[in-house]
Amino acid sequence: MKKDFEAVCLTQTIGKISGNDFKLRLVILDMLKALLKLTRFEHAIMLALAVLIAETVVLGAVPDFTLIIALSLLVPVFSEMGSFALNDYLDIETDRINRRMGPLVTGTISPEFALYFSVAALVGSTVMAAFINYNVLIIALLFNFAAVLYNWKLKDLPLVGNFYIALTMAIPFIFGNYVVAEELSDIALVFAALGFVAGLAREIIKTVEDMEGDVKARKSKTLPVIIGKRRSLIAAIILYHIFIVLTIIPLIWLEASAFPVILVAIADVLVLFICYKTFLQDYRFARNASLVAFLIGLLGLLLASIPAF
Repeated sequence: MKKDFEAVCLTQTIGKISGNDFKLRLVILDMLKALLKLTRFEHAIMLALAVLIAETVVLGAVPDFTLIIALSLLVPVFSEMGSFALNDYLDIETDRINRRMGPLVTGTISPEFALYFSVAALVGSTVMAAFINYNVLIIALLFNFAAVLYNWKLKDLPLVGNFYIALTMAIPFIFGNYVVAEELSDIALVFAALGFVAGLAREIIKTVEDMEGDVKARKSKTLPVIIGKRRSLIAAIILYHIFIVLTIIPLIWLEASAFPVILVAIADVLVLFICYKTFLQDYRFARNASLVAFLIGLLGLLLASIPAF
């Protein structure tokens, strides 16, 4: 009888431990999801992919996975994560209007953690860049400093903040070029131009979407505040059409085969649909679909830069 009682107690104890372990895993998973949401990790992956494309194009082959190459992919990842964490820390009042499910607004992540993480990520990306070479260290320093300025003040100015975000989508190609070469190649500049135009269009649409919260919480004077929503959206749509035309240049330059061309064509068609949805003021679709389009396009350009394809 005593042994049966002890067995029941042991089973209950194991059940409680297992239950607590399961709850702990759920808490960790929720925190990880919140961190990915805070840092917009999908953007970080795209920036790392852009760096890899530039390295591949300049070298004429996929680079060997050395420590330097690994660091070169981590630098933009940590820089991007730190910048977005700082953005949410400084924009918490704006996000109570524009982004009510943000991790800082819901309390999933504390503002203090976001600030400390941001500092650690920005410093970490700069330190990693120092181990690569002088050129990429300068780029990392300038853009991490610019990230702080942007989140603090530049984003409230018409077009200035938009241009900064567009540059963050262009600079990975320049960064990747300097990781593997001392001279800046023309093809890297073409890719940078693509990133800049696409980034500027997307950011203008985002400022239209966020206009209400930006004005109420930060007294921002962004482009749609100055020239109006309609004109801002027209400007974004025109930029997207310029982007589509520009995608043809690297495909011809690299003498791309059918499969990369198909991927880029799919991305371009999706961008055209984004223009249509932007005209209908479906900003959420335009924002989310643009990331999908850019990712497909980047994959196509990466494959086009590999001689085997």
